Amino acid sequence: MGIGIDIGGTSTKAALVAADGAVIASNVMPTEPGNDHVVATALAAARALLVASGRRIGDIDAIGVGIPGTVDPLSGTVRFAVNVGIGSEPLSLGARLASELGRPVNVENDVRAAALGADWCLAAGGETVDDLAYLSIGTGIAAGYVQRGRLQRGSHHVAGEIGHIPVDPAGPRCACGQTGCIEAISSGSAIERMWPTPGGGAAIDLLRAVTAGDDAARQIWSGVIGGLGTAVLMLALTLDPQVIVLSGGVAAMGQPLCDAIAERLAFDGRNSGFLASLNVGARMRIIEPSVPLGAIGAVRSAYAASLDRAG
Repeated sequence: MGIGIDIGGTSTKAALVAADGAVIASNVMPTEPGNDHVVATALAAARALLVASGRRIGDIDAIGVGIPGTVDPLSGTVRFAVNVGIGSEPLSLGARLASELGRPVNVENDVRAAALGADWCLAAGGETVDDLAYLSIGTGIAAGYVQRGRLQRGSHHVAGEIGHIPVDPAGPRCACGQTGCIEAISSGSAIERMWPTPGGGAAIDLLRAVTAGDDAARQIWSGVIGGLGTAVLMLALTLDPQVIVLSGGVAAMGQPLCDAIAERLAFDGRNSGFLASLNVGARMRIIEPSVPLGAIGAVRSAYAASLDRAG
C-alpha cells in the first residue's frame, strides 16, 4: 500500500491507497503557503494517516506527492507553485519529506498525478482506455495526459498548462501576467471573482442562478462554458484522446457541467463538419471531486518511479 498526498492552494488531501487503487483512509488539512509550511503539512497529513489506520511507516511500499508548479520528478524539486507560496527557487520537497519519513518520496505535478488517478479509477470501474486527457477545473485550470498508463510531461515539465493559453484579448488579466487566459475566464477563482458567494460554493450557486433564469448568471455562465469548451476542444485537437475526464472543485456541478460543455461543442460543430465528426462531447467523463484523484495518482506515480529505478 502507499501514501498519496495532494497539496493544493486551499487544502492538502492525503490518502492511504491499496495496491488496487482503493482508498483505505484519508484526511484533509488546510494548506499554509510557504516552503516550510508546505513540508510540515505534508508530514502531518502522512503521519495522521498512519495513526488513523494503525499502520507503521514500514508497512508502506510507496509515498507520492502531487503539488502545483513546475515539478522535476527526477530531482523531487518544485518551483513556481505560486498558489502554495513556492517561488522560482527550487524546493527539494522529495528529499525533505524522505529525510523525515525514512522512505523515498516521489514528487509529481498535481494535475498530472490526478490524470494517473483518473486512469486508475476508470480501469477499476471497468473502462480501460489506451489514452486519456484529464482537465482539472479548480482554483486554476490545467490538463494531464496519460498514454497506456504512462504520463507525458514534456521536455520542460509543463505539458498540459493550457489554462494559461490566452483566448480573449479583451478578457481579464490572469495571475500569470497575460490577458484573457482560459484560467482567468473559467476557473473556480474566476467564477468566485465574477459571482461572489458568501460562504463559498460560487460555482454551484452560479448554476442554481442560471437554472432559475437569472440573466446576469446566464451571461457569466456562457463565458465560463465557452472557455471550458475551448479547453476541451484544444485537448481533442492536440492529443485526440479516447477519453477526456473532467474533475476538480468546479466539477462538483456534476453532469450539468459536462452536458453544458457538450452542448456548446455541438453548437459550434453545426457549422463545421470536421468538428462535428470528432464527437468530442461523447468522449467526456466527469469524476466527482470528492474522489481523491491526486492522492491516488501520486501513489501510482510513486510505484511507477520505483519500478523505473529498479529496471
